[in-house]
Amino acid sequence: MYRDIERLLILAREGDKNAKERLLLKLKPLVLSSIRRYYNRKELYDDLIQEGYEVILKAMEDYDPDRGVYFLGYVKAMLKYRYIGKHRERQLYSLNLEVDDSGRELVDLIQGKEDPTSDVLDKEVREKLFCALGHLAPRQREVIIYFYIHDLSMREIAKRLGIAYRTVVNTKARAIEKLREKIVR
Repeated sequence: MYRDIERLLILAREGDKNAKERLLLKLKPLVLSSIRRYYNRKELYDDLIQEGYEVILKAMEDYDPDRGVYFLGYVKAMLKYRYIGKHRERQLYSLNLEVDDSGRELVDLIQGKEDPTSDVLDKEVREKLFCALGHLAPRQREVIIYFYIHDLSMREIAKRLGIAYRTVVNTKARAIEKLREKIVR
């Protein structure tokens, strides 16, 4: 079988269209097994088979026998990566897609932000935090802002402020303690 495939490949690369067709037919079971193994979507079988044929035709052009790899192994790998890659492709879904037998659509299940109380609470917490930050010493406020807002590490803060690492750790701990006292009461 391998020799037959190699012979058909040589003829196909020389421009024999009949050899290309026969090679595609010989490799159809490989295409089908690759689909079943790596991307088993029955509703897309016809399209997936056509994509498999495209992969084989491209592989016929790109195959380099001097690399020491058999054509069949090369095609098998190409099909595998094509169908595995299909999982990464972005899929678009209609919001009118029925999600169950009751006729409910996807758009019916999407929840909006309907809870205005959570907005009010979030705003209240932010205001308390902002007020509490005003009660911190300037150095403590600086450390908290660098750490939580600018996402700097303790070492980076120490370097930027020209102080010891341990000082940053203690300053941050005291600042958090003060913030907790101000916000909780």
